[in-house]
Amino acid sequence: MNRILIVDDEEIGRTLMEDIFSKYGSSVSVSSGADALKVYQKGIEKGKPFNLVLLDISLKDISGMDVLKKIKKIDVGQIDHNAIVIMVTSHSERDIVIGCIKSGCKAYFIKPLKQDAVDKKMAELGISPIK
Repeated sequence: MNRILIVDDEEIGRTLMEDIFSKYGSSVSVSSGADALKVYQKGIEKGKPFNLVLLDISLKDISGMDVLKKIKKIDVGQIDHNAIVIMVTSHSERDIVIGCIKSGCKAYFIKPLKQDAVDKKMAELGISPIK
Protein backbone atom coordinates (compact mmCIF):
# COMPACT_ATOMS: atom_id res chain seq x y z
CA MET A 1 0.00 0.00 0.00
CA ASN A 2 1.17 3.49 -0.79
CA ARG A 3 2.19 5.74 2.08
CA ILE A 4 1.48 9.36 1.26
CA LEU A 5 2.92 12.41 3.01
CA ILE A 6 0.83 15.56 2.51
CA VAL A 7 2.54 18.88 3.23
CA ASP A 8 0.48 22.07 3.13
CA ASP A 9 0.35 24.96 5.60
CA GLU A 10 -3.36 25.49 4.94
CA GLU A 11 -5.72 23.10 6.70
CA ILE A 12 -8.28 23.18 3.91
CA GLY A 13 -5.58 22.22 1.41
CA ARG A 14 -4.49 19.27 3.52
CA THR A 15 -8.08 18.11 3.98
CA LEU A 16 -8.79 18.32 0.27
CA MET A 17 -5.65 16.38 -0.63
CA GLU A 18 -6.41 13.74 2.02
CA ASP A 19 -9.81 13.24 0.40
CA ILE A 20 -8.62 13.23 -3.22
CA PHE A 21 -5.65 10.92 -2.60
CA SER A 22 -7.38 8.53 -0.16
CA LYS A 23 -8.05 6.12 -3.04
CA TYR A 24 -4.28 5.78 -3.55
CA GLY A 25 -3.17 4.85 -0.03
CA SER A 26 -2.93 5.95 3.57
CA SER A 27 -1.79 9.47 4.29
CA VAL A 28 -0.14 11.52 7.00
CA SER A 29 -0.55 15.30 6.85
CA VAL A 30 1.71 17.99 8.24
CA SER A 31 1.58 21.78 8.10
CA SER A 32 5.26 22.73 7.86
CA GLY A 33 8.41 21.90 5.97
CA ALA A 34 10.27 21.10 9.18
CA ASP A 35 7.60 18.62 10.25
CA ALA A 36 7.60 17.10 6.76
CA LEU A 37 11.32 16.38 6.95
CA LYS A 38 11.03 14.87 10.45
CA VAL A 39 8.09 12.65 9.54
CA TYR A 40 9.71 11.61 6.25
CA GLN A 41 12.96 10.61 7.98
CA LYS A 42 11.09 8.75 10.75
CA GLY A 43 9.17 6.76 8.14
CA ILE A 44 12.46 5.55 6.68
CA GLU A 45 13.95 4.78 10.10
CA LYS A 46 10.87 2.72 11.07
CA GLY A 47 10.94 0.76 7.83
CA LYS A 48 7.72 2.38 6.61
CA PRO A 49 8.90 4.97 4.11
CA PHE A 50 6.60 7.28 2.22
CA ASN A 51 6.58 6.52 -1.48
CA LEU A 52 4.54 9.57 -2.46
CA VAL A 53 4.94 13.14 -1.18
CA LEU A 54 2.49 15.93 -2.04
CA LEU A 55 4.34 19.14 -1.29
CA ASP A 56 3.02 22.69 -1.37
CA ILE A 57 5.57 25.06 -2.88
CA SER A 58 4.65 27.97 -0.59
CA LEU A 59 5.18 27.00 3.05
CA LYS A 60 5.63 29.47 5.88
CA ASP A 61 8.78 28.02 7.48
CA ILE A 62 10.82 26.51 4.63
CA SER A 63 10.13 26.80 0.92
CA GLY A 64 8.68 23.72 -0.71
CA MET A 65 11.62 23.77 -3.11
CA ASP A 66 14.07 23.48 -0.19
CA VAL A 67 12.02 20.64 1.34
CA LEU A 68 12.08 18.87 -2.04
CA LYS A 69 15.87 19.18 -2.26
CA LYS A 70 16.30 17.86 1.30
CA ILE A 71 14.00 14.89 0.64
CA LYS A 72 16.02 14.05 -2.47
CA LYS A 73 19.25 14.23 -0.41
CA ILE A 74 17.75 11.84 2.16
CA ASP A 75 16.75 9.46 -0.65
CA VAL A 76 20.27 9.38 -2.11
CA GLY A 77 21.40 7.29 0.86
CA GLN A 78 18.56 4.79 0.50
CA ILE A 79 19.14 1.59 -1.44
CA ASP A 80 15.54 0.56 -1.98
CA HIS A 81 13.65 3.80 -1.55
CA ASN A 82 13.07 6.86 -3.68
CA ALA A 83 9.84 8.78 -3.14
CA ILE A 84 7.82 10.32 -5.92
CA VAL A 85 7.40 14.01 -5.07
CA ILE A 86 4.54 15.96 -6.57
CA MET A 87 4.53 19.71 -6.06
CA VAL A 88 1.24 21.47 -5.38
CA THR A 89 0.98 25.17 -6.07
CA SER A 90 -1.33 28.04 -6.80
CA HIS A 91 1.41 29.41 -9.08
CA SER A 92 1.68 28.48 -12.71
CA GLU A 93 4.91 30.37 -13.19
CA ARG A 94 7.10 28.52 -15.64
CA ASP A 95 10.39 29.21 -13.80
CA ILE A 96 9.06 27.79 -10.53
CA VAL A 97 7.76 24.65 -12.21
CA ILE A 98 10.99 24.10 -14.15
CA GLY A 99 13.03 24.60 -10.98
CA CYS A 100 10.98 21.97 -9.16
CA ILE A 101 11.35 19.46 -11.98
CA LYS A 102 15.12 20.06 -12.10
CA SER A 103 15.24 19.49 -8.34
CA GLY A 104 13.59 16.10 -8.62
CA CYS A 105 9.81 16.39 -8.55
CA LYS A 106 7.98 14.09 -10.94
CA ALA A 107 4.87 16.21 -11.46
CA TYR A 108 2.96 19.21 -10.22
CA PHE A 109 -0.63 20.18 -9.65
CA ILE A 110 -2.05 23.69 -9.75
CA LYS A 111 -4.67 24.43 -7.08
CA PRO A 112 -7.52 23.83 -6.85
CA LEU A 113 -6.98 20.11 -7.39
CA LYS A 114 -9.54 18.19 -9.41
CA GLN A 115 -10.05 14.44 -9.01
CA ASP A 116 -9.99 13.71 -12.76
CA ALA A 117 -6.70 15.58 -13.27
CA VAL A 118 -5.18 13.78 -10.27
CA ASP A 119 -6.33 10.39 -11.55
CA LYS A 120 -4.85 11.06 -14.99
CA LYS A 121 -1.47 12.16 -13.59
CA MET A 122 -1.33 9.25 -11.15
CA ALA A 123 -1.95 6.82 -14.03
CA GLU A 124 0.88 8.49 -15.97
CA LEU A 125 3.16 7.97 -12.96
CA GLY A 126 2.13 4.32 -12.72
CA ILE A 127 0.30 4.70 -9.42
CA SER A 128 -2.99 2.82 -9.28
CA PRO A 129 -5.86 3.23 -6.85
CA ILE A 130 -5.93 0.70 -4.03
CA LYS A 131 -8.63 -1.92 -4.19
